[in-house]
Amino acid sequence: MAVKIRQGDVDDIVELVELGREMHAEAPSFNQMDYDPNKLLQLGVMLSEQGGMFLAEKDDNEIIGMFLGVIVPHFFGNDLMANDLCFFIKKEHRGGTVAPRLVKAFEQWAFANGTKVLRFGVSTGVEAERTLKLYERLGYTQTGYLIDKYYQPKKEHNDGNRIRPQRIKHGD
Repeated sequence: MAVKIRQGDVDDIVELVELGREMHAEAPSFNQMDYDPNKLLQLGVMLSEQGGMFLAEKDDNEIIGMFLGVIVPHFFGNDLMANDLCFFIKKEHRGGTVAPRLVKAFEQWAFANGTKVLRFGVSTGVEAERTLKLYERLGYTQTGYLIDKYYQPKKEHNDGNRIRPQRIKHGD
């Protein structure tokens, strides 16, 4: 089975949203959050316009993996950095050359577009050590940690120091 790595486009978005559903269901750090295919369709359009969408595709045109990312100005200045948004390969296709080839394709695109640094996370909670070792083999260094804390409702008590949440507008 030959697998080609290619840059994705708008025609791939619907299939990627479904691949994302599979990733969301498998990942313990994601499946506690909601899944919104409409939001992902919009994100897919943005990614296809910027170009940060790389796919692993079998001979029969089935997409079996994806590496999605963006190029943004660094927080402190104007140097560009590339961040991953999503890196996923279907379970039955893991362990071969697909993963490093996807990463390298994204790297080449990002550096060709002026990126000074690539900054990726390992946040799914699935095979994290294996993914970290892949990145290290490709020349990346670990520079920090990703930590989560989920909201746990507590019983209210009236101590007069209650912090009142501000309203945050999400969407239109």
